[in-house]
Amino acid sequence: MAVTLVVAPYTLIDPINLPKLSVLAFSAILALSLFINIFKSIAQSRFKILLILFSLFVLQIILVLVFSGANFGGQIFGTFGRNTGVLAYLSLNVFLISSALIADSDFIKKFLRVSVIVGVILIIYGNIQYFNLDPLPFTTAYTVNAPVGTLGNSNFQSAFMGMIAVIVFTMALNSAFSIAVRIGLALTGFAAVVVIYETLAKQGYFALMAGTLVVVILWLFMNKRKTLGIAVSGFGAIGAGLVFLGLINSGPLASYLYKGSLEARGYYWRAGIKMLLDRPFFGVGMDSFVDWFRRSRPREFYENGFFSYTNSAHNVYLDIATSGGFPLLLIYCAIIALVILSIVKVVKRQTGFDIYFVAIVGAWVAYQAQSFVSINQLGLAIWGWVLSGLIIGYEINTRDEKSERDVPVKSKQPQRKGKVVVQPLSSAALMRVFGGVLVGAIVAIPPYYANASFFSALKSGDIKALQSAAYLKPIDERRLLHVATVLRDQKMDSEAIAVIRDATKGYPDSFDFWQLWSTIPTAAPDDIAAAKAEMLRLDPFNPDIR
Repeated sequence: MAVTLVVAPYTLIDPINLPKLSVLAFSAILALSLFINIFKSIAQSRFKILLILFSLFVLQIILVLVFSGANFGGQIFGTFGRNTGVLAYLSLNVFLISSALIADSDFIKKFLRVSVIVGVILIIYGNIQYFNLDPLPFTTAYTVNAPVGTLGNSNFQSAFMGMIAVIVFTMALNSAFSIAVRIGLALTGFAAVVVIYETLAKQGYFALMAGTLVVVILWLFMNKRKTLGIAVSGFGAIGAGLVFLGLINSGPLASYLYKGSLEARGYYWRAGIKMLLDRPFFGVGMDSFVDWFRRSRPREFYENGFFSYTNSAHNVYLDIATSGGFPLLLIYCAIIALVILSIVKVVKRQTGFDIYFVAIVGAWVAYQAQSFVSINQLGLAIWGWVLSGLIIGYEINTRDEKSERDVPVKSKQPQRKGKVVVQPLSSAALMRVFGGVLVGAIVAIPPYYANASFFSALKSGDIKALQSAAYLKPIDERRLLHVATVLRDQKMDSEAIAVIRDATKGYPDSFDFWQLWSTIPTAAPDDIAAAKAEMLRLDPFNPDIR
């Protein structure tokens, strides 16, 4: 998928996440333009439950945008380095419902082929990075030469390889394939595992084990070995429970799992839970975790030697909950429940092992496993939402053909039941596509252009150009912080203070701006005192703030 593979080196401050957001938003708007004319029909079909959940999710996001109190623009495009704000989640929801509408056996086969191609590309590219042959300027702060692929972080690369390994190992079981193809798929799976090893990240192993276990369980149930399937499910549940206890520093696996980055995640999760309890209805604002982390983290955070901060809970469920409160979390959980119900329905009515359906279910479970300890990175998130839509849509679109058509399509020709049938584009459809392209460009290009202009000014060393680019719309918090820091370092204190003063009006909960203001030697004593008071408000347990 383009969202996973797209990067923009040499052009942006963040060459990973912003390009993904731009492609995601543009593609979602284009997809919406293709399906918008049948939404009324969808509401009267078997897709109405999914459409209701889609509508509730969108409604809650809008309410959060208005009532959370977080910066409006920051919520729309998301925080720097994440970009999982309103625009991202609206786009993901569009892909959820769009993939459900077109899901059937043929489409799933095509989807899996594309998945394997993307996986092979990132396996090859990951090894290029591992052997320090990468021509692109991607680096990692975690390990030397650890593969990050096009996802920007070795943990994300590891998780994605786990998903791909589940897909190719499952497809290798297909006896309809030639021996050469099955061997090729198996070798691809082993290559993915090698890349997981190279990343030195556990997420890929979690994803692989969870996805493989579910594939085995589904194989047992679909082959009418119910008793053994129940037994394996029980052992799997016990194992999952022990892993979960280990992740929260309990149980026999705690000494193996709860250390290093996972120990830090424990503090992130506790901070996220506090945010949710403090702001249960609208959360802290879409993608605004960073503004609340310092004041929400446990008091012993510093006492135990942790001094870092984060802009994510490192748990997708908590990220959604802190962004949008309990309502958004419940709606997301309802979508997950609908996926699980769809899996159960398909398994119950199958008379044999549906290898393609099982492959996407295994990949979906792999994604869910990594989502408990990871960030909703857009290159990964798109897979979770599309796979969810495919599973829900497959269950609906492959129901008994005697049932009435799910999505009425006006046509004189007989149509297949239960799914949207692709028709030749009419003039009205062409106009919708043109409108989708236009709106998509209007939404996706401005943040990219502003970031690229700032990056170009930064490379040129032209201070005035840098100041001008920092204020290009949509305003970005990180650009303002960057230019203010440059101005301070250049001894242009009055200009730096002017930028910070503007920034703190729009981002009053940004610790970084107040901290920067407190370090400017020529700032007024009252301003420095006020900045330190704000720092103490935002980080009350920090022993270094006086």
